Amino acid sequence: MAGGSEYSNGHQDHKFNAGRLTNPAEMLEDEICRLRQHMERTYLEEDSLRSERVIEVSRKLDKKINEYMRYKLRCWSG
Repeated sequence: MAGGSEYSNGHQDHKFNAGRLTNPAEMLEDEICRLRQHMERTYLEEDSLRSERVIEVSRKLDKKINEYMRYKLRCWSG
């Protein structure tokens, strides 16, 4: 992420962003929320769930949700 600095505490990587410390799960949650809002706005603009723009954003959202679930699974497993 531009403007943030990264460091590791030996267990988890963290980013310091806009004056607050966020862990990877929080960053993924923020990105999921942002993509969901973007998809909703795109749907309202296109007025169709079949629009290529809506489908493109939906695919990005799906990938980010899958990334989040894989991260959480690793945390729960280890």
